[in-house]
Amino acid sequence: LANARSIPIAEELTERWQDLDELYDIGEIDLHISGCIISCGHHHSGHIGILGVDKDGSEWYQLTLGGADGSTLSGPAVPGRVIGPSFAADEVADAVEAVIETYKAQRTSGERFIDTLRRIGVEPFKAPANAVRRSTAIAA
Repeated sequence: LANARSIPIAEELTERWQDLDELYDIGEIDLHISGCIISCGHHHSGHIGILGVDKDGSEWYQLTLGGADGSTLSGPAVPGRVIGPSFAADEVADAVEAVIETYKAQRTSGERFIDTLRRIGVEPFKAPANAVRRSTAIAA
């Protein structure tokens, strides 16, 4: 049933964030990845969600922001919002990094990712994430 591989994306994200001090500084982020439309990884309920999709035999990934699963970490259950057209596999980690860097620049002292996102909305995250595109372009 998988439309796109999720494990290589997860591995690339894990390799990118190895420094424990940096992870501590970033704080709590609920990131979910699904490789198929059935959503076994519940991408839609992650603060950052990644859904693998098949487009003409190629793997592409939708990025969603602001989802919550109803837990104490996330608050009330709500689906994330897609931030634009799908990203190529080699763009996903860069897009996630752009989202995290935007959060770090916009947060207040001690503010978690989901709280920053709820305070400022999804819009400030879109342009930095979409700026990493190499395989696709979006209209301005």
